Amino acid sequence: MVDYKGLNARWRAAQRLEMDFWSRWTTLAPYRDLDIPAYWSTEIGRYGQTWECFRGHRVLDVGCGPFGLIHYADHAAERICIDPLLPQYRQKLSGGALSGPQLSICAMGESLPLADRSVDIAICHNALDHMLDPEAALDEIARVLRPGGTALLMIHTFPAWVRPLYPLDRMHPHHFTPESFAFIVRSRFEIKRCETFPRHFEAPSGRWWMPSFWKYAAANLITSGTYVLAAPAA
Repeated sequence: MVDYKGLNARWRAAQRLEMDFWSRWTTLAPYRDLDIPAYWSTEIGRYGQTWECFRGHRVLDVGCGPFGLIHYADHAAERICIDPLLPQYRQKLSGGALSGPQLSICAMGESLPLADRSVDIAICHNALDHMLDPEAALDEIARVLRPGGTALLMIHTFPAWVRPLYPLDRMHPHHFTPESFAFIVRSRFEIKRCETFPRHFEAPSGRWWMPSFWKYAAANLITSGTYVLAAPAA
């Protein structure tokens, strides 16, 4: 188990909100009828990849969550899941993709318990902005990637004018524009592909008087997903 004592209070609060989200996520409008394998097939395509990219490789997913991409990467030779909330997921969630051939480790992305140059593909999908120190996590991902390896990195990004509203989003301790995200990645990796796509969240149908309707409607106006395919810097 991770010792949370003394860690950043905003991050610890965000972790509690993250666990609360997963405890009720299937009741929320955008996720109620989500086809998870189909969702991940679409997300892989946004990196310009297919499931075949994992075949025969040692694959790491940093901040995998209970239903992360790695749980569906069946062609991988070895799958490693890392997330500080893994024990809570196992305890409180049922029906999750938490079993299988992958190695599951309760650890933080800022301190990966893996050897240098030991993985072929590192995934960090919609997780960096949840972390205590995203740049330290990127340093760790760069450290464990083998020469010629691949990093698949994605976070939600926002236009610069939204910056004054960042404190309202308590689930994410950090926020980025597409440009600022690409900047911190480029300082550690060689970017092979970088694409930004608008995100769409289904609002509660016909319930315009509900706060959740307006929350998702506003999110659709300002939220994008920025996807980066990168390689270790030469």
